[in-house]
Amino acid sequence: MLRAHRERQKKLLPLFSPELRATRMAFAKGIWDLFLVFTLVFWISICFLYGAGYDTMRHIKDSTFIFRNFDDSQTANDLSSMIIAGFEDPNAPLLKVYTGSEKYDSVAAIKDAVWKGNAWGAVIVNDGFGKQLEQALSEGADYDPTSAVTLVTEESRHYFKVIMVNKAAQTVLTALEGPFSQQMFQRMVTADGANATRVIDQANANALITPFSYAVDNVAPYHFDMSMYILSVTLSLCMVVGSFIPSNMWKSIEEPFYKQVRITHVIALRAFINIIWAAFICIQATGIVFAFHGPLWSPSTRDFFAMFAIFLLNTLSFTFFIDCMQNWVHPRFLLGGYFTTLFVNIAAAVFGPELNNHFFRILYAVPFNNSGLMLRTLLTNGSYNKLNFAITINVLWSLVWWLGSTFLIARKARRVYEGKMLMANVPPPAAPQPAVALEKDAAHSPTNSSALSEYLSSATASSGTTPSPSETDISARMRSARARKSNDTTSDIEIEDM
Repeated sequence: MLRAHRERQKKLLPLFSPELRATRMAFAKGIWDLFLVFTLVFWISICFLYGAGYDTMRHIKDSTFIFRNFDDSQTANDLSSMIIAGFEDPNAPLLKVYTGSEKYDSVAAIKDAVWKGNAWGAVIVNDGFGKQLEQALSEGADYDPTSAVTLVTEESRHYFKVIMVNKAAQTVLTALEGPFSQQMFQRMVTADGANATRVIDQANANALITPFSYAVDNVAPYHFDMSMYILSVTLSLCMVVGSFIPSNMWKSIEEPFYKQVRITHVIALRAFINIIWAAFICIQATGIVFAFHGPLWSPSTRDFFAMFAIFLLNTLSFTFFIDCMQNWVHPRFLLGGYFTTLFVNIAAAVFGPELNNHFFRILYAVPFNNSGLMLRTLLTNGSYNKLNFAITINVLWSLVWWLGSTFLIARKARRVYEGKMLMANVPPPAAPQPAVALEKDAAHSPTNSSALSEYLSSATASSGTTPSPSETDISARMRSARARKSNDTTSDIEIEDM
């Protein structure tokens, strides 16, 4: 057995033999093409990912907070002036001040505006704040500093951006506590000739040290312990498993379908496989989310099917895109398309388009971003409802890529059937020249002219009823004559007419 193996190996060529030079050059060219393509893909993907999350604080003024003072006391007005000045810091959100009888004339109206997404948050100076503080400082009455200001927040926007903006607003308010305390103490000391000792003795210590603080009212909590992971990891899982696997499976079995089955049936079968597999994966992903939802969220059956529909729509938009790639791009470059697509969508999931450089706001049109919008609306019980926009974008992506894949599948099936395209989406190699033409050329060489002349003379001497030999017969008999002449140089060449 070993000897037979060695004999077989002797018949094969070494890698660097001259006969394999063309093969080696084709292989090297393919490797070089891959090197160039994937270098470009890598840099584009990484730069896009890092650029989407780069220095979003520069655009924090794009996030707006509502400010309203519902207390008419001088103390409340002084605090309002300090808050407005504090939010002028370039690292703070933009504060829109509403006074008088303008809109947002109640706390409920302000909270509703934040819940709907008309503002990122709100700062409210509560009614009665000035009177309660003055009583606590002059009479020692009970006082709760957090009753002075309410910071209204929500979590239905992008996770990281919400944390950043809310933290910036809290930083401004916290930084004002010390200066406002000093201002109130100086006012009490200078009022009616009072001295510091008397002010300290009669004041509520808590009100004197911290005359104002704030309470956070989150009107749209996530209700889910793993909200960030559900957005990025689960969507990525559905994309990879729900899109790539059926496409790669189909790639390995598609050739007989393209060559033997009607085009409409191929298109219908492929769409059916894609949808069934995507639904199979997405229903399992939804089950995993519900299994690990944590104690803060109490989902219903309606939530289950809503989340399943979000996952399915997101997955189908990628499935049909990959179908387009597989019927248009050479297989060696497919991974580059997958890689770039995945990174762009991960950028949308991890960083989001809000508060980004204006170029990166193209992420509003990316499926992951719109799936994230739908999930956050679901997890916050309807807050920041952009469902019409998000569903429309993802349906359009799915429809556009499905139409594109339909056209490309039909085109490929037709060209494969006609022999104008291989399954690798490239034209077939050029056909070699026919052997007859090569041997005709060889027949005109000096070494072959004598054998050919001898055959022709013998054919002329044969019976007139014998059919005229074809060029192929002439070539075959010419080779036979040359062989016999080389074996027996002393004998005359004798060719029988077949």
